[in-house]
Amino acid sequence: MLSPVRAAAVVAVLLMALLTVGSLPVSAADGGPPTIRLYGDAGRGWGLNATVITTPGPNLTVLLGYPVILVLSGEAGVTHDWFIDYNDNKQPDVGEPKVPDFIGPSPQSSPPITPDRNGTWTYRCAYHPNTMFGTIHVMPQTNVTLYGNAGFGWGFSNTTIQKPGPSLAFLAGTNVTFTLIANDTGITHDFFIDYDGSHTPTPGVEPIAGDFSGGNAKNYTLPIDRAGNFTYYCQYHPAVMFGTVLIYGTPPPGGGFNVALIPGIMLIALSGVLIFAAVYHVRAVRAAKRSK
Repeated sequence: MLSPVRAAAVVAVLLMALLTVGSLPVSAADGGPPTIRLYGDAGRGWGLNATVITTPGPNLTVLLGYPVILVLSGEAGVTHDWFIDYNDNKQPDVGEPKVPDFIGPSPQSSPPITPDRNGTWTYRCAYHPNTMFGTIHVMPQTNVTLYGNAGFGWGFSNTTIQKPGPSLAFLAGTNVTFTLIANDTGITHDFFIDYDGSHTPTPGVEPIAGDFSGGNAKNYTLPIDRAGNFTYYCQYHPAVMFGTVLIYGTPPPGGGFNVALIPGIMLIALSGVLIFAAVYHVRAVRAAKRSK
């Protein structure tokens, strides 16, 4: 049988191993917050990539009450930040989600932020609020109606069709009903979420809606089963009819165990084990001296 000191040493080693594993980064697929990649430029605005940066920047959609991480890049030597301007006063205020400053072209990941007000708002850089801004929709998960046009893209209505189409946000593990309506005549469309980046649908793997055309609404309920940041397309017109979709893998707010607390709990337990071992060792040494 192990002595108390040796047993404590074994427990300490096991806790250290678990602490290392428990401290690994958590991805969206593992249940961590998804990421939004943005490129900022003081004179040109925001973009989803370094080559297409506009004022206003791209429309974003996030789920109400769910955390998200921003991965941000800018010009060399120029300071930027990012915040949701709930009151539209062009400066960050208490209660508005904000990320720390970032400088330079190297991608910098923010701590998770949680948009907590339902509605359509403006996101900005506080240092360049008149050029670096865009629209962000904060909304609960909902079914979606999309209008498609081969020449103009996707929209939530006949009058808002654009390229790229509106950004979408869903929870992994849910079913979403898509109502799809063609805005043009005599042209066939479909809808799919491109998990693998191939620009073509993979039956049985990716969420795929059937064909629709002629202005008649078609309803399709699709399983959303993979967390991450993806693009949705019409496979017949992929160069025009596309948009971004953010799929969360996080559990509902307030539900489930807080994985982020695990390393801290194990660290406390490890400290307790080491203190016990030290006290036991001191007492054993003193007892041995008294017995001589």
